[in-house]
Amino acid sequence: MSSIWTAISASVRGNWHEQSGQKNQDAVRLKNPRTAADALLIAVSDGHGSMRSFRSDRGSVLAAECALRLLKNFARRTGPSVPLSRVRRQAQQRWPQELVAAWRRAVRADLIRDPFSPIDFAAFPESPPVIKPGAEPPRIAYLAYGATLIVVAVTRRYILYAQLGDGDILTVGGDGKVSRPLKRHHKFYANETASLCTSEALSEFQVRVDPVRAGRPALIMLSTDGYANCFGNDEGFFSVGADLLAYTRRHGAVFVDENLAKWLRDSSRDGSGDDITVGLAVRAMGRTG
Repeated sequence: MSSIWTAISASVRGNWHEQSGQKNQDAVRLKNPRTAADALLIAVSDGHGSMRSFRSDRGSVLAAECALRLLKNFARRTGPSVPLSRVRRQAQQRWPQELVAAWRRAVRADLIRDPFSPIDFAAFPESPPVIKPGAEPPRIAYLAYGATLIVVAVTRRYILYAQLGDGDILTVGGDGKVSRPLKRHHKFYANETASLCTSEALSEFQVRVDPVRAGRPALIMLSTDGYANCFGNDEGFFSVGADLLAYTRRHGAVFVDENLAKWLRDSSRDGSGDDITVGLAVRAMGRTG
């Protein structure tokens, strides 16, 4: 028997942003495995959406796209002959460096295509920076695209979890027990979060690599902080992970895929009012040749 994984995602604009006319600041990208030998990849990003981060809807898309591309490359180069100790070391050191560099290159390319205008900086004391090809932009240029990032890569040998900034990764065991593979920093609760746009991004990355174990976890949920903020405590939020696993077992992954966006809209309306994005990795058992 081999584990077959399915990736599911949904992203909804929160009530606050619908009322203000602001775009959904979240982004999600995923890659489903075609066979048991392929990696499942999910990247979820949350743009800051603040006055200074007025292009963070673009920043989150760039983050998710860069992460998915680099996760795919990472999974390819850490094949069956690479020891897990080396996989873990590269994941903790090399991968975050590549990701931050790729995101910043993508931001610079976007600025070359679409430079800042005086209107963009009308509310700020400084003039819009002029971005020249090959030149490093000032920090305020990256701040305009500020975003967080959470990712998971599931291969035949290991599961990679990585996080920069707020948001949540939950794992659900076959028995319905829910836990966090990465520690949640307390400062995230104070509306301060690590970000791809800061100079401390590399030191703030959390990365963990676990060997694949039979049946564990049965489900992995990645979500932007708008979801956890719908609940008063971890107990209520963790119950979502257990419920999603129960739904997939009772009704199948297609049922969850068809209803996930509605569930998120209901949660945003009745809870945080924020954008909510969720990526799910669901494990099923199936025979492979």
